Amino acid sequence: MNDPADPRTDTTDTAPTSQQGAAGDPAAGPANQPVSSEGDSREPQGPGCMPAILAATLLLGMVLFITFGFSAWLIFQKRGDLAVRTLRATVIPELEQSRLAPEDKQEVIAELSGLADDIEQGMYENWQAGGIMQRLITSPLMRWADLLSVQRWAAANLPAEQAEQAEQEISRFFRAVELDRVVARDMHDVLAPVSSPPDANGFVQLRGDLQAEDVLEVVQRAKLVADRAEVPEQTFAPIALPDYVRRQIELGRRDGAD
Repeated sequence: MNDPADPRTDTTDTAPTSQQGAAGDPAAGPANQPVSSEGDSREPQGPGCMPAILAATLLLGMVLFITFGFSAWLIFQKRGDLAVRTLRATVIPELEQSRLAPEDKQEVIAELSGLADDIEQGMYENWQAGGIMQRLITSPLMRWADLLSVQRWAAANLPAEQAEQAEQEISRFFRAVELDRVVARDMHDVLAPVSSPPDANGFVQLRGDLQAEDVLEVVQRAKLVADRAEVPEQTFAPIALPDYVRRQIELGRRDGAD
């Protein structure tokens, strides 16, 4: 007979209870979780509109590249025409109104007018016309006469010692110009203390009411540019502007544009 008090005779089955506990335990993992039938009914999604956007972007980039490339080619082919228009519409009229000495003015304008005629008649290639105009525009040609006017004013109105210093430093500046170590921006910076505000077209002119302190500031700025160009500290002979212009034309014809 089995003794009810004897634990070995306890035939109660506890296995189902353990299985139920494991099934109800969230930590038991997703293995026993019911599978939702909703997930099975979802259709796989495609790449969407991203390929179309990428293709459109690529196509737009190609169109822009072709357009800008064609525009650059067209401008390059029209360098001669642009040079002629710039000379006749901007450079020559500005020089005609400048303070250049009459003989220098006449000779320089004749040189540039002949250049425009030669370019128009095809005597220069487009790359040569571009090189010539690049040199003329970046040179201090347009305000050459203004600095000469300041130099003359200093000689006539400053004390002897200051006038001598102005003569030396401005001549050193022009020597740096002759050595191609000065560009138009340097000339504008040197003349800034004695210049009027820009007009509607962006051009500036020399003020009519020069003052000694402004002229001395011009002299100091000219000295700094000459020092940077490593020009010796001495007075140099004046440069003939027509010769300078002819040299720029020749160098531009030989070297072309950058």
